[in-house]
Amino acid sequence: MAEIEVGDVVLARGATGRFHAVVAGVRLGRLAIERCDGRASAPLSPRDVVTVYKRAGAPDSEPRVKRLRPSGQLKLDLE
Repeated sequence: MAEIEVGDVVLARGATGRFHAVVAGVRLGRLAIERCDGRASAPLSPRDVVTVYKRAGAPDSEPRVKRLRPSGQLKLDLE
């Protein structure tokens, strides 16, 4: 399973069924969560997590490789 971090969205199972929640914090091996449906919830055990959804999109930092600049050796092939 993926590492669970603060800010991740999780699909978890509880006494009332499955629900989506956002991880607000981690303390003593339990996840403090905020349920997406607005209901209150006690801290959650990591084994009750079914799926972890990570943030997607452009990276926050610069790419590790340098960008290529046009030169006499690079030629654009449009055919």
